[in-house]
Parts: sequence; structure tokens; C-alpha cells
Amino acid sequence: MKKASKVAFIAKPLAIAAVMAGACASAQAQTNVTIYGRIDAGINYQSNFTQRDSTGAVVARGGKWGVDGNEWGTSMFGFKGNEDLGGGLKAIFTLESGFDASNGQVNGGSGLWTRRSFVGLSGSAGTLKVGKDLAIQSDPIWALDPTGQQALSTATLVKERNWPQTNNMVSYESPSFGGFTATVMHGFGEAAGSFTKGVTPTTGPTNINNGSRDGISLAYVQPTYELRAIYDVQRDTNGQFSTLFASSKELTLGGTVTIDKLKLFAGYENLRAPSAAAGSPDRANHYWLGANYQITPALTLIGAAYHVNVNGGVGSANLFVLGGNYSLSKRTLLYATVGTIRNSSTSDFSVEYGTNGGAVGQNMNALYFGISHSF
Repeated sequence: MKKASKVAFIAKPLAIAAVMAGACASAQAQTNVTIYGRIDAGINYQSNFTQRDSTGAVVARGGKWGVDGNEWGTSMFGFKGNEDLGGGLKAIFTLESGFDASNGQVNGGSGLWTRRSFVGLSGSAGTLKVGKDLAIQSDPIWALDPTGQQALSTATLVKERNWPQTNNMVSYESPSFGGFTATVMHGFGEAAGSFTKGVTPTTGPTNINNGSRDGISLAYVQPTYELRAIYDVQRDTNGQFSTLFASSKELTLGGTVTIDKLKLFAGYENLRAPSAAAGSPDRANHYWLGANYQITPALTLIGAAYHVNVNGGVGSANLFVLGGNYSLSKRTLLYATVGTIRNSSTSDFSVEYGTNGGAVGQNMNALYFGISHSF
């Protein structure tokens, strides 16, 4: 074989391999899938904790120590990805589940993807999602909360009203117009007669939105400040706003200002349940102020104060929080937080988020510290 022929013979398969490698690289560049998550666990103490049985009867009260997850942030794992469809348009998806690192149990009920499971499209005209996602107020509330939605946070004095997920949802987020964005979301109730006028066997014609959720979020974000407004409604299975901390109307307003190493927070939240039973609370006003101060690039100090006033004989409560975050790396964080709740003689809020632990007229203190690792 001539030398030139040998070179051509060798070069041809090499060229084919190079083209195939380039094609694979191009395909890989067009499709991207990421595995991500966070594991949070630490030691937790609450004073004057009221333990109840399944009927709500008090069985014990006193100091409670434990190893808990989800104090600083929710432990989670998930998959997210996108495919380049050309022309600036991408197909997107997210699958995400929360869990408690202290016992390995899944958060938020049954099923695998307890936090997010949606698919959608994203491009210059905005982002459309279909499936399950966190409630429309979750990310904005996180941005407005001095503690970043820890167990001592804006969720405490509204008994997690601003934390739920939205099933059967469709949402749209606009592109940014000079820092302004708008998001709208609807969660379908998926019951007969739940969107238009229907008929029930017992009451006849009805016009309700059984279990459905609607919301709108507006944000104006600049390098040194941001302003946010969120309005959402959550209906019960009868299409009513019957329970203040579950099925109600919620308006949240707030903002932040950053001055060098200091970031200031302020917020207001109003809850209304116009269909609540006579004598039950149907209105709450929630206020908060707070600050983050970055002492070093690794160490941030946190201070916050929250106040809620509820009608219907529930009364008021104040929550005061101090904490610190220390970053060992970009992915690993140490944290410590202390707080105290002061209930009025008629209120029963717990010092940490949720509905357990509090008792009417009882004050509580809390301390937790631990480690959070993201991947």
C-alpha cells in the first residue's frame, strides 16, 4: 500500500470518530440533568413542650431534647434538567422529595416526590410549569425572612400556612423586565363542579372550587433592595375559606435593603377566613423585622422579631430569634439558633413551626445547632 493511501486509510476512521465525538458532545451540551440535594440535622431543645396523645389530651409537659432534621432547612434530594429545543426555548423538569434526616422518613405525606414534580418550557417569553410545586408564596417568603425559613421563622406564628405544596398546578413566571417579575399559579381541585357550576346530590346546584388554590406573586429586585407582594387563596374541600391557618386568603408584603454587610428585612402578612364557623378566628395580622450581618465572608449573624395578632379570642404572640451561620465551605454550613415565644393569656403558639408543643398562655424557649450539607 502506498504511503499516501495508508495515511488516507488511517485518517478516514479517525475523522469519523472525531465527527461522532463531536456529535455526542453536542448532544450532551443540549441535554443537562443534575442530581442535587441537602442534608440537615442537629440537636434541638424546646422548653415547656406540651406532648399530646392522638385525641389532643395532654400527657406530659417539660423540656424536650432530640436530634432533628429540617431545623435550618429542609433535607431533600432531587433531579432537575433541561433540553435545548433551539431558538432560546428549553424543556425543563424537576423531581424533588423532602425527608427528615433524623429518622429517614419522607416529609409531606405519602408518595415519592413530596415537594416538586413538574415539567415545563422556559424561554424568552417566560417559564411555564405543569405538575406539583411549592406554593407560590414559598420562595418570596424565603427571600423576605431574616432566618431564611428556619424552624424559627415566618412560618411559626401562622402555623405553616405559608409552606404548603400545590398539587395539580399550572404556573407561569414572566421574564425579568428591569428587575420586575410576575408569577401566577392555579392548583386545580379536580372535583366535579369544582371549576364551573355543578350539582351535588345533597345541595343541588353549586358554584365552588373544591380544594383549589390560586396565587399571584410580584417582585421588584435590584442589587441593593427588593420589594415583594404575594396574594394567594387556598379553598377547603367545599370551596370555602373556613380555617384561618389552612383554608384561607393570604396577603404578604415586604422588602429588604442591603447596606454594605448589613441586610435589613421587613414584612407583613394578613390571613382571612371569611367562611370560618361562628366563634372561630377568621383574621390574623403578622409582622416582622430582622437583620443579617456578615462579620466575615464565612460568618453571618441573624436577628429577628415576629408578632401576630389573631381575633376570635386567640390573642397575640411574639417570637424573638438570634442565630448564626458559619460556612465551612460553599456546600457545608454550621448553624446555631436560639429563640423564645411569648404567648398572651389566650394564645397557644409553639416556639417552632407547626401546631405541636404549645399550650394556652405558656411561653417556650428553643435552641438548636447542627450541620447542613448541600450537594
